[in-house]
Amino acid sequence: MTVIDARERQQALDISRSFIVQAPAGSGKTGVLTQRILKLLARVERPEQILAITFTKKAAAEMRTRVAEALQQAQEGNAPAESHARVYFDLATAALARDREKGWHLLQNLGRLRLQTIDSLCASLVKDNLLSAGLGAQFGVEDDAGELYVEAT
Repeated sequence: MTVIDARERQQALDISRSFIVQAPAGSGKTGVLTQRILKLLARVERPEQILAITFTKKAAAEMRTRVAEALQQAQEGNAPAESHARVYFDLATAALARDREKGWHLLQNLGRLRLQTIDSLCASLVKDNLLSAGLGAQFGVEDDAGELYVEAT
């Protein structure tokens, strides 16, 4: 099977640069991002140095699940025969080697992975800087901001 955007997918795995991955639903964005996260895990000092931002909670949860599944498969040593699945396995094996070297215990501490929505990133930034944001302790994420838009105009 030929992948039309194979070159772009390969470029997204260049961890010397930051990337934005944009594509239609079902095109493989989560898979590319999962591979990138696994590749980064093999090189960082701490998992918290990696930040992957999505728009939906579902996508963030899916990325976390895929990273966990890849690490679990690598830990079990079940190398797949298919080349596509083998990429995940090889990246996860390298990430697990780094995990052991650094004592992260990622499979037991997946919360160390910063795979989150843009809303949760913004909320954590505000929470960490309440005084300088001038918001006090009362802030939140609004799912339906229509009334706020009207008030702001």
